[in-house]
Amino acid sequence: MALLRTNGSGVMDALRDVRDGWRWRELWLTLGWRDVLLRHRRSRLGPFWISLSMAFVAGCMGTLYSAIMQRPPHDYIPYLVAGFMAWNFTSALINEGKDSFVANAASMREIPVPGTVYVYRLLWRNLLVFGYNTIVYVIVLFIFQIWPFPALLLALPALVLILLNGLWAGLLLGVVNARFRDFGQLIPNVMRLVFFVTPVIWHAESATGYRSVFVHLNPMYYFIELLRAPLLGQMPGHLLWGVAFSITVVGWVITLPVYAYWRRRIAFWI
Repeated sequence: MALLRTNGSGVMDALRDVRDGWRWRELWLTLGWRDVLLRHRRSRLGPFWISLSMAFVAGCMGTLYSAIMQRPPHDYIPYLVAGFMAWNFTSALINEGKDSFVANAASMREIPVPGTVYVYRLLWRNLLVFGYNTIVYVIVLFIFQIWPFPALLLALPALVLILLNGLWAGLLLGVVNARFRDFGQLIPNVMRLVFFVTPVIWHAESATGYRSVFVHLNPMYYFIELLRAPLLGQMPGHLLWGVAFSITVVGWVITLPVYAYWRRRIAFWI
């Protein structure tokens, strides 16, 4: 009940935390880039292993599943690559968002910066990973002679919308996981299940009848398709934008009072 009584000043403090975290961008830009490099330290290819992994998906899975799904490779492989790019980016914001505070426990106790700095850090880190995956995406476009313009320009607002959701998800899930550690074990298991019921490797129109609820009631579908469609040169429908925007608004409405009420306790929980 105390949470419901969070006053307007608390929410404004939370918004100022979001603003102040952005002002520390020199710090989180550096830390995010360092995270990507450290993942591949002492490797000759370095971060380009990210691109190579996506190339394996395009070559191996694309060839195999195009036959399983009975889709021509020139149609299925670009669909698969764009879908995996969107899924990896979006799901990483959730999987890593739950650890946004727990994984930075030592820093949060010692460095007086807004907690949002650590969420911005993971957003930037995963945006860099997305950038490395685009190398394979461009190669696929060239091989299959796909010209995604002008629809590709809509990928930018789609990315911004996903990042806005990643920001509130990192704050909300990070706080909840700091307080209830079992929650952190639940999220990866749930996301593994969500992957199979989200049209990433299969097409949404394949889910007919009652099975279509796995598409239309799946929030991840709207964000995946919102980004995948422009990558393939297609215009996202108004429904995709409307649902994604509604989820964004609802997410922030829930997150701000929760973060405002608990944010000063995070350092004690971690």
